Amino acid sequence: MNHVLARSYRLVVRVALLQTGCALAVAFLFFMWKGAFAGLAAFVGGLIVALGSALFGWTMFRPGVAGAVTLTKAMFAAVALKWLWFVVALYLALATFKLPAAPLLVGLAAAQLGYWVGLIWPK
Repeated sequence: MNHVLARSYRLVVRVALLQTGCALAVAFLFFMWKGAFAGLAAFVGGLIVALGSALFGWTMFRPGVAGAVTLTKAMFAAVALKWLWFVVALYLALATFKLPAAPLLVGLAAAQLGYWVGLIWPK
């Protein structure tokens, strides 16, 4: 694996782990405050975002150093895959598994905070 791909994949892993950590923190708070089912919903919400970010990053960085057309196709494919994952996962969480919506959405938002921290974190 070349240097560019290795750095890209490390960034993806770092962001996904920070998002999972934020989801765990919020899930623990919901677990203590509202119970196990709310804690599970918050954790699932965070995992939805973390897995979506991982899918996005791995798909987008797969070409490595390439031409503009290749990178544009990779970017569009990554965004489409991420949003498809969000729609399917949220449908399953809310409609199929009947998780409470408020903790799930708070978990989603908390994991998004992990994304921003992962991008500005010093290397």
